[in-house]
Amino acid sequence: MANWQKVGVDLVMGGAAGGLDQWIQNVDEKRGLDERAAGTLPADKKLPVMKQYGTYLDYGVPLLSVIAVGMGWLGGDMATRALTIGGQLAGRKMTHQFTTGAGSNVPSAAYTSWQRQAALNAANRRAAQTTPPEFKGERTY
Repeated sequence: MANWQKVGVDLVMGGAAGGLDQWIQNVDEKRGLDERAAGTLPADKKLPVMKQYGTYLDYGVPLLSVIAVGMGWLGGDMATRALTIGGQLAGRKMTHQFTTGAGSNVPSAAYTSWQRQAALNAANRRAAQTTPPEFKGERTY
């Protein structure tokens, strides 16, 4: 029979780590968008990996958990939880880093959405400038 208290602690700790990681990833995406909008980051680049807060969480937790288990500071269920959470965070960061090209010309999904809206706005401005009067609803007699 399962020990439901341990299962519950595992779920809460894993959920908290995943939620914190996603929140920090969203903060990093917003910081990148803000820097591109301010002109301090080229439009085809993402926020550098070493400037992302998620890098320190996602690689720091696994490193600290390995050190804590190796030094005997954590043992038993807590050691297993810490190592599992660390592995999940590192795996998420590596996957995100390589699939979105964090620092390459491949933009993130948030940037793509932002870029698409900017292109649509520019196209609308051009269309408004070049539309013949009969299509603007103006009378030409």
